[in-house]
Amino acid sequence: MRRAVFPAALGVLGLWGLAEAEPWTVTLEGGAEGDSNVKRMETAPDGEPSARIAAPVGRAGARVDHKDGLLGGVYVLGLSGLARMVASKQAKDENVMLYAGQVRWLHPLDGPAIAAGISLTAADACAITAPVGARTFRNLGADGLLALSNGDGRRLTLAVGARAFRYKPDQSFDWHGPSANARLDLVLWQSSGKTRSLELATTFGFEARTYESPALTNICPPGAPAEEHCSAGTSLTRRDRYQRADIELTWTGEIVVTTGYQATVVDSNSYGQSLIRHRVMTSATAELPGKLFGTITATLQIDQYPDGVVVEKNLQHQEFTNLEDENRSSLQIRLARELSSSWSFEARGAMWRDFGNSDAASFRRDLLYGGVIYSH
Repeated sequence: MRRAVFPAALGVLGLWGLAEAEPWTVTLEGGAEGDSNVKRMETAPDGEPSARIAAPVGRAGARVDHKDGLLGGVYVLGLSGLARMVASKQAKDENVMLYAGQVRWLHPLDGPAIAAGISLTAADACAITAPVGARTFRNLGADGLLALSNGDGRRLTLAVGARAFRYKPDQSFDWHGPSANARLDLVLWQSSGKTRSLELATTFGFEARTYESPALTNICPPGAPAEEHCSAGTSLTRRDRYQRADIELTWTGEIVVTTGYQATVVDSNSYGQSLIRHRVMTSATAELPGKLFGTITATLQIDQYPDGVVVEKNLQHQEFTNLEDENRSSLQIRLARELSSSWSFEARGAMWRDFGNSDAASFRRDLLYGGVIYSH
């Protein structure tokens, strides 16, 4: 436990010292939550719901952000740490510390219209009370950037680089490979006073993933149901083509409403690993009575497996971005109230469900959280 807790404490103290020198900003958060399924267990059709473990959870985190000029350009730095501790002896591997960082530097080439630079990202989830934490991972990325803007609400960002991923519980899911991303941001309409606007964002991404494991093949007769015993190893290395496209509309006015659609296609040469995913998301934020701000977010997700559901799908296609993300349909509500210029209170409630794959397994998770945030 010491090896994770002490670095986290030193990191928070170090960030606090940096905050005293502008333009550094630090945000600290802490709170408690109740989680109905701390191990994210799926229940098979003939399984018992008791397989799910409910427990109280403590959270503590810190984030530092900094922006400044360097070598004729501008860089943005973000560092964060988040600890999640589960009060259950049956879920020691759920006690996890997540460290994440990103630095981006852009240098103008022809005035503000064209800029080039680099982006570096890193995330490392570490176990606190167990040798290996549940779903712990390390993700590294580096990109060359090219940003084009006409100064009138239109911006195109291109990124080409590489990713390296390590899944700590099972190294057969480690992969590396080149990546390419493009994002287009457009202001479709804006009022004269700039108090209302309609914006569009589209993103396209591609990764060629080479795994540290052999590709599998189907040894069962054609037309036979997908079963785990149908998988057999080959002499080929597993390779996946990961493709994602997003489109998102945001209305800003008295309320802020965002709605979007995401399509993800994973084309694998390994039996049972291909995936087609559809996600529809809608979110609304508004000021409520009592100086409260409320946000409600609904996500509908449907997963399709061209080879059938052969392996645990949440393990195979988790995006591994933070400790909260669930690749499931969900409904989430967040309430926040500013207590002072630095302190605020936050409460969250969420429920996750799995639709479209009920023949294979079902997933249920509910969460309630309350905490405070300090920003300086």
